[in-house]
Amino acid sequence: MKKAIILLTVLLQASLAQLDAQCLTLEVHGIAQPKGNLYVAIYDSRENFMKTPVAALRVEVKADTLRIPCQGLPPGEYALSLYQDVNGNGRLDTGTFGIPQEPYGFSNNARGTMGPPSYKQCLFALREDTVMVVHLQ
Repeated sequence: MKKAIILLTVLLQASLAQLDAQCLTLEVHGIAQPKGNLYVAIYDSRENFMKTPVAALRVEVKADTLRIPCQGLPPGEYALSLYQDVNGNGRLDTGTFGIPQEPYGFSNNARGTMGPPSYKQCLFALREDTVMVVHLQ
């Protein structure tokens, strides 16, 4: 009986957490070659930006526009980065000086100079269900 009560309590807490979670829908435009995989990383702090995402996913690219639901994120501030692995080697290929050779993008369609954009440039607030449009570069 004690185990059943503990299990019920845990399930109830998980259900309440889901009620507080938001849905971020990511719309990716500008896919020139509908092949490979799209890798998405979501960050929740400046310290973790481009290092340790709080959520990550991989989506097969089959069209020139993708609509990706990212559910279960609690309200807060986030930044995201993504890239299309066209050749399927599992990484973002770069050329001279680290310039990406495969399509990539950031939240707010932020662009960096001499490197990726800053966390601040990519930062967005997730307070309700949101659609974020990103154009690949």
